[in-house]
Amino acid sequence: MTIAESLKRFRREFKLNQKQVAETLGIKQPSYQVYESTTTPSAKVILRLANAYDVSADYLLGRSDEPRPPKFDEKTLNLIRAMQAFQATPSAGQVPAQ
Repeated sequence: MTIAESLKRFRREFKLNQKQVAETLGIKQPSYQVYESTTTPSAKVILRLANAYDVSADYLLGRSDEPRPPKFDEKTLNLIRAMQAFQATPSAGQVPAQ
């Protein structure tokens, strides 16, 4: 599915017209109209659309079948934090930069 098709689908699912979506994005309706036909929106607009529709940018772009990224449980988050902390500490025998 192309981004233009995704934009049309989401707009219709939310029962919005192009003008309403354009106003949400802070752009004019003709600017939004081209996103549903020929021009790919900028990354900034894609992120605004993803936030407005409460989906991931990857889903909007057709790069994922999951509308929202999975939520991590507390155990997984603690493991990620521990790994990040470990990577941030200097290795044994490594001299800190001065």
